[in-house]
Amino acid sequence: MKHIDLIAARMEQARWKRGISVAELARRIGVDPKRLWRVLNGERAMRADEFVRLCAELEVGLGAFLAKGAPSRPAEARPAGGDASRDPW
Repeated sequence: MKHIDLIAARMEQARWKRGISVAELARRIGVDPKRLWRVLNGERAMRADEFVRLCAELEVGLGAFLAKGAPSRPAEARPAGGDASRDPW
C-alpha cells in the first residue's frame, strides 16, 4: 500500500468513526464533496491545506499517519468478539 493510500484510508476511517458524511465533512472543510470523496478513496491527491483541515476537523493528530501498516477495519466490519478498545483511533 502506498503511503498516500494509507493516509486516505486513515482519514476515511476517522470520518466513518465520527459518523460524518462525506458531504458534511466537505462542507466543514470547504471543499467540493465529489473532490473529497475522490481523495478519501485514493483517486486524487490530497493537497496540504486539505490534509491540515481534515486533521483538525476529524481531530486526528499527525502521529496517526506515521505508523506503518493498514488501518484496522471499523468495529461493525470486524468479526464478532473484536476488541475495539485497542483501536488507535
